[in-house]
Amino acid sequence: MNTITYIGEHLAWGDTGRFFVYLSFAAALVSSFSYFNSAQTDELENGSWKKLGRLAFRVHSLAVIGIMATLFTMIFRHYYEYYYVWEHSSNSMPKRYTLACFWEGQEGSFLLWTFWQVLIGNVLIFTAKRWESPVLSIISLVQTFLASMLLGFYVFGWKIGSNPFTLLRDTPDFAGLPLFNIADYASKLDGRGLNPLLQNYWMTIHPPTLFLGFASTVVPFAYAMSGLWKKKYGDWQVEALPWTFFGVMILGTGILMGGAWAYKALSFGGFWSWDPVENASLFPWLTLVAAGHVMIIYKARNNSVLSTLIFPILTFILVLYSTFLTRSGILGNTSVHSFTDMGMSGQLLIYLLFFLFLALLLFALNWKLLPRDKTEEELWSREFWMFLGAIVLLMSCFQIIISTSIPVTNKIFGLNQAPPADRIRFYSRWQIPFAIMLLLMVATGLYFKFKNTDMKQFWSMIRLPLIISVVLGTASVFFLKETNVFYILLLVICWFAAISNFHYWIKAKKAVLKKAGASFAHLGFALIIMGALISTSREQVISQNSSGKNIESLGKDFSNETNILLTKGDTLTMGDYYVTYTGKERIGHNVLFNIQYMKKDEKAHRYLPCFTLRPLVQINEQMGNVAEPSTHHFLTEDIYTHITYADLSDISNDSTGGGFGAAKTQMIKVGDTVFSSNSIIRLTALDTHIDKVTSHLKANDIAAGAVLKVTDVNGKVYTCEPIYVISNNMVKSIDAEVPELGLKFSFTGINPDTHKLEISFAESKKGGRDFVVMEAMVFPFINILWIGCMIMVLGTILAIIQRIQKLKASHKDSAGELAGNDKGLN
Repeated sequence: MNTITYIGEHLAWGDTGRFFVYLSFAAALVSSFSYFNSAQTDELENGSWKKLGRLAFRVHSLAVIGIMATLFTMIFRHYYEYYYVWEHSSNSMPKRYTLACFWEGQEGSFLLWTFWQVLIGNVLIFTAKRWESPVLSIISLVQTFLASMLLGFYVFGWKIGSNPFTLLRDTPDFAGLPLFNIADYASKLDGRGLNPLLQNYWMTIHPPTLFLGFASTVVPFAYAMSGLWKKKYGDWQVEALPWTFFGVMILGTGILMGGAWAYKALSFGGFWSWDPVENASLFPWLTLVAAGHVMIIYKARNNSVLSTLIFPILTFILVLYSTFLTRSGILGNTSVHSFTDMGMSGQLLIYLLFFLFLALLLFALNWKLLPRDKTEEELWSREFWMFLGAIVLLMSCFQIIISTSIPVTNKIFGLNQAPPADRIRFYSRWQIPFAIMLLLMVATGLYFKFKNTDMKQFWSMIRLPLIISVVLGTASVFFLKETNVFYILLLVICWFAAISNFHYWIKAKKAVLKKAGASFAHLGFALIIMGALISTSREQVISQNSSGKNIESLGKDFSNETNILLTKGDTLTMGDYYVTYTGKERIGHNVLFNIQYMKKDEKAHRYLPCFTLRPLVQINEQMGNVAEPSTHHFLTEDIYTHITYADLSDISNDSTGGGFGAAKTQMIKVGDTVFSSNSIIRLTALDTHIDKVTSHLKANDIAAGAVLKVTDVNGKVYTCEPIYVISNNMVKSIDAEVPELGLKFSFTGINPDTHKLEISFAESKKGGRDFVVMEAMVFPFINILWIGCMIMVLGTILAIIQRIQKLKASHKDSAGELAGNDKGLN
């Protein structure tokens, strides 16, 4: 057997990375076991098991940092002999996306999640005090499962994890390729590169924020599980409450960032499309919000113990379920954002079921001991309406879960249910009633008192915001010309929720900023719903085609009702504007199209420039080109524009001579369609009966013709037939031209295995004028949504600060008591 000594492979880096992966897994396991023994034996503060648990967790922390440093260095230095580096980076990719490469893949995103929980765990070592052992035992156990996702070896034929330090030549898809018979193959490699959809600055900030949100849910989960474990059913909540609202804030920010990313950089036209992967991040946030509010009920009234345990545990279980949905490949046919199945779906399912079973076991063991509420909450008490709000959030969450999980139920029960065709319409019909109920509680909740409320005082406080809301809501309905009853009701209640919470801050909290947490969070949430409602319900497509040329001849995806064709230099009306396409330019991998928006000065008989938008197409030969929109922001509306069709054949300086530009080559079979800048080209037949006399061929020449039907933008059809010839063992093409359109065609090859023909065509430099097809939309009052996002995040931050201050005060008040009675948990 011949062996090859490879040159240029950086094997030491892979060995180092794998060492850190194995160390991370082992240390997390030791830490969980040590902390478990510490909690079980109720050790004192510096007991030996607790010391070992801390040491092991810190070793685990260093190992995780070591994995990250090793992998990042390999990506930065382009060590393409490693599959992960090859798959997610390339020489041509801008350096600013190096971080995005790091967490684009499954392994990198699991590592990011692990890293955030490392930081959280180390903070808790210093702050959890008497809860350190049980809480860190749970978190270390979660870390063990996460670390196992990177192991990348087989046990009895079953794959455990996917190691990011696997060599390219050792992966099943590449093993045995002739390339690896070359000793210095590594020097000839270039990576596949980052998905063009992800080559955006949002990719560098959105995933870290979202995964920090996911990671933060482990803290209230660990505290709730510890409360069940140690039979301290309510004591843990004062410690967990600030972490719960921290999770609400961070995970909510991550979700909102995803919406902003979609709006700014993706071309589906909007900020939320109810994509299954988007939904998967939303439903744990809904239950986490519910968890925070039922904890507040317990803090005030010592009630709702069962719900304070259920909601944090359910939230973490839903995070695991979301992970299974997005990473098992089961959503592959319903979402463009999901990961492909890497053979870890079984491991992900075990991860989910293990913690679900553990939680159910603890509930079963403690069920008879759990304290029950002795009295029912009063109807006009704050705790009653807060708990009802939590139930509405749970119902909303379950509706999203059930609909998102259609591929799962199909697989389990052998069904063939189709996901909703119009997702936005489907989910809106379900979620708007929940939003109405929830916002009504948000509007009134703070005006209720705990235990019971003087209703005369309640109505005197809420009367003014109610009247103002009805007036403004009615005016908004008439201004927007809204007729949908549910939309009208939701809009009025949005006004009510926003104004009543602002009024509460002014009247009850005396406009003190540090006391604005709940009011601002509720106000921001109301504005988010209001902005989403107005901008989506009154969204207007203004790009109706006024060019006189039939766009629909370009294909079934093009409509004259939603797309406009702009020929370079022409000016057309579009909505309230006149628009002109002034040309394109290539900057790096991006082709930018200059679309100038103008108003007409009737007196001066000229056009006045208003603004220029530069939508772009990102060129990626390996993964396909991607369009990114460009948006102009006004105070009251956004003008959103993106390219739906453009000719990119002339973006290089190459030339075929003879007055024609660079030739484009396509492999197509009979029935396939391709596009030029001014026509649609369809291969209708392969002609094997060529007239050799008229074609000036010899009798023994072999010839075949490609019959092409060429349709211009006005629907006029031309036919031409380039011929493929084999003469004296030499291959040549007899070109065919369509002079009316400035097109020249060559038939240069046949693939007998795929039955595809190699057709090249070039366009005359003096031929048809450059044009683009684009779609433009107006989103009215969308700034209400973005303002709401900022206010909600600010309010949550203020609430967290207030909770931390109260926690510190409670620690000081109970310091003496804890000093004498510290044996209960440690």
